[in-house]
Amino acid sequence: MKRTLCLLIFLLLSAPVLASDSSIVVMNTKTHIYHDPSCQWAKRCTKNCIKTTRDKAISRGARPCKICGG
Repeated sequence: MKRTLCLLIFLLLSAPVLASDSSIVVMNTKTHIYHDPSCQWAKRCTKNCIKTTRDKAISRGARPCKICGG
C-alpha cells in the first residue's frame, strides 16, 4: 500500500515534467536552429524565421541555439 501511494505521488509530481513542451520559439527554416523569442539572434532573424512550438521545431529536425538554448 505504501509503495503504491509513493508511486502515485511520484507520477503526479512528475507529470508536468513529462508533458510535451509547447512553448513558442522562433525557428530559422534555412539553418534549422530555434531560438527563444527574446534571443538577440531571434530578433535579427526576419527572412527565414517562423514562430512555432519547441516540439514542432524538434520534429522538423531543428536544434537549439547555442546562445539562448532555445
